[in-house]
Amino acid sequence: MAREQTVSKRQLEIQLGKLKILETPKLGLEQYPVSSEVAAELLYMAGFEHRDLHGETIDLGTGTGRLAIGAVIMGSMKVVGVDIDERSIALARENAIAAGVQVEWVVSDVDEVVGKYDTVIMNPPYGTRSPHLDVRFLKRAFELAPISYSIHKSSTRDYLRGVIAKKNRKVDDVRTMSLNIPHLFPFHHKKWENVKVDLYRIVS
Repeated sequence: MAREQTVSKRQLEIQLGKLKILETPKLGLEQYPVSSEVAAELLYMAGFEHRDLHGETIDLGTGTGRLAIGAVIMGSMKVVGVDIDERSIALARENAIAAGVQVEWVVSDVDEVVGKYDTVIMNPPYGTRSPHLDVRFLKRAFELAPISYSIHKSSTRDYLRGVIAKKNRKVDDVRTMSLNIPHLFPFHHKKWENVKVDLYRIVS
């Protein structure tokens, strides 16, 4: 049985903010960490507002595990975190131990993931370095679960809505937030870069 979630959004944000991120991310993989604020909003939207985190949840492109770990805290019965990068999964394991939660971690390309889940959660690559990588993640999410929660740059909103509609899916809920990205790459000129993102709930 999934345990009932009792944590507040602010408490969740604080817990997620304590988790480590990669100090030397790979630009080619677009390893931009989701902020604890945006992660908590997405997880609260999924787990508290829509009650979608009670069953089996998969986090595609989990990185260092912030969303996957948060899904356990919000009451998911089973959580799988998938990433192609072994360094990220190693740090995700450390983070899960520190948070006192159990997640099944898998090193894999998203196209090789098997199984069926109740809900997908993800902060996928935005497709800025590898065009349409965001769409590849979305299409894979639709194959794995009837409900998907996903974070995308607001500038791609019209295009992504078209992609979603062509796959006979519907955007059921969306909200816009500012995602603060720490100085991680040489082309970042500020201590924090601010990107407008949309948080989607997509249903079949």
